[in-house]
Amino acid sequence: MEDLLIAIMAQLAEHDGLSDHQIGKRLGIGMSQLNRALALLETSAEQGGLGCVVSRQDGKRRTLWLTERGRALCVPQ
Repeated sequence: MEDLLIAIMAQLAEHDGLSDHQIGKRLGIGMSQLNRALALLETSAEQGGLGCVVSRQDGKRRTLWLTERGRALCVPQ
């Protein structure tokens, strides 16, 4: 699961605002597996998640964006 979380964040670091379907297709994973990973990435740290990704509805499309915390983890210090 850790490798998948890193892969999702790497995709967003390169192309913020991808749809969930685009990420699933790029990584070759199903929506069920992607949604489980996103649940962990989106949930705040206070609630036991990582708080690295936020989703936004763009009509019927769900787009994904790195939070400040997520971006800080992707950019070397």
